[in-house]
Amino acid sequence: MNSFNHAVDFTSVETVRHEVMRLLFQRVFYSVDRGLPRAASNVDPSLLLQASAMSADYLILGNGCKDFERRISEWRPLLKILEERVKRVCISEPTWRSETITTWCVIHRLLDHGVATELVFHSPCPTILARLLQRRGSHQPEQDGELQSPCLQGGCSESQCGNAPPCKREKMETVSMEGSSCGGPTLPLVPRFLCRRFSQVDSPVKEACPRGRIHYLEVRHCKPESFKILTSVLPTFSSLRSLTLYSITSFSKKDVLDLASALRRRCCASPITHLNVGALPEAKLIAVLLESSPSLKSLHVDIQAVVQSLPSSPAPLRTPEPQLPAELPLEELTVQVSELSSDLSVLMSVLRRSPHLTSLSVAGIRLPPPLRLDQLLSTLTECNRRLRKLHLKDLKLFDCLPEVLKLLRSCSLEELDLIDCRLLERSKDKDYSLQMLVDTLKTLPSLHTLRLTRNRLAGSVHALAELFSGPRPSSLKRLDISFNFIQAADLMEFADRLEAFHSPPGLILDLRRNPVHFDRDTWEAATLKLRPLTLLQEEGWSPRLMMADHVSNM
Repeated sequence: MNSFNHAVDFTSVETVRHEVMRLLFQRVFYSVDRGLPRAASNVDPSLLLQASAMSADYLILGNGCKDFERRISEWRPLLKILEERVKRVCISEPTWRSETITTWCVIHRLLDHGVATELVFHSPCPTILARLLQRRGSHQPEQDGELQSPCLQGGCSESQCGNAPPCKREKMETVSMEGSSCGGPTLPLVPRFLCRRFSQVDSPVKEACPRGRIHYLEVRHCKPESFKILTSVLPTFSSLRSLTLYSITSFSKKDVLDLASALRRRCCASPITHLNVGALPEAKLIAVLLESSPSLKSLHVDIQAVVQSLPSSPAPLRTPEPQLPAELPLEELTVQVSELSSDLSVLMSVLRRSPHLTSLSVAGIRLPPPLRLDQLLSTLTECNRRLRKLHLKDLKLFDCLPEVLKLLRSCSLEELDLIDCRLLERSKDKDYSLQMLVDTLKTLPSLHTLRLTRNRLAGSVHALAELFSGPRPSSLKRLDISFNFIQAADLMEFADRLEAFHSPPGLILDLRRNPVHFDRDTWEAATLKLRPLTLLQEEGWSPRLMMADHVSNM
């Protein structure tokens, strides 16, 4: 678990045990043909699987799970354990053949009889998505095995929707894949048959099977057909609290507007509080989504530039002017921008209306000259003083150090990322500029994570050791200075200072992808001095990475 790319930080022995058993379950459950770990080679696999299954909280079903199907069929008590433990189910590229009826059985048991409330759908097939969502979350009663919800037909009113109890049904109809993008035969999916398949006796199941509730839904490869299914279901999918949609390319504006309309029609359903959409074709749609679902507490969006339409193409849809409330309940906001030129106006408007914001991640914003990012930093200082986590990545902040320092003094940060922000790029005295940042960071007693990746700290890195000097040293638990062209002599000076200042015990120090090969002996001597003081994360350096990093910063 403790490797070059990952440092463990557990709070108790019980947490360690749970993580070990969770990883062991994944190893034993999905890697039957590769054998057991050497330390467990003389342990009964069934006993090992039973013990580790007690820590399983995530299960992947789909292609490549023949061993899984065999294990479920041969050892039925395992399914009962998984029903009581697994909270998230991932459907990954399923192969819909007749023998995968076992997979359908497990899906039914986990989602409808078990405690699972989170569904991750990793397949482009809209037919299977419709099968999985049908009656798992809607509060509309069922009649004759058909959906009777007026909301699913495009209309919804306060009188038509009610808080009816969770629906149950007598049978699950067959699913025909003919004519769909999935292919494959028709699968008979009757709940009584599925449940009896794993029961200890052959007597029929008398009670109707319940239908589970999905609270978290994540759809990858979300194509227009899948979008249509989602927008038809959302208005009455009352159990849903979190929705994540991913696409390889940017969603069309029509799809996003349809999504916003469906969110707006959730008149009788509990509000969705978490929304993640990647990717939006324009920044203005952020405000459209917030207006359609004003109860959002967490919003994550990726904005990708779309190819300009040809002159003969139909006129693009006009984005409606959103009317945002004076105050938004947003607590977490992530905005990733992949455009060459960005517009800050929408983001600034949202930030001014979000006084409860505690976590903000912004990446990739590019402003045309002579505009600068100091306006964004000043808005955060004035309107978002409750920030605890601030993640800034791939932003040009080389001329904004005073605004950065002012922002840090205005809020009690716990996590700070300044990744690839060119902090010292145009500074005449890099050591002095970095020392100013260090002095300000030492005034933040709550700060426990600091990431300064890709800022070309190089020979100025020794100034960071000052974080742990003086009567009030920093209480940092993680310091990331990877990808900073730190050479062996500079690391040795940093190590000498850190040793003199007595860094806090258990400090995780990330030194990955710094040039080791120039003076390997001095580098190894410096890391030897750092090991008693910190938990090091290192990784081999390739000279090719230096050129790649140089080109990325041009």
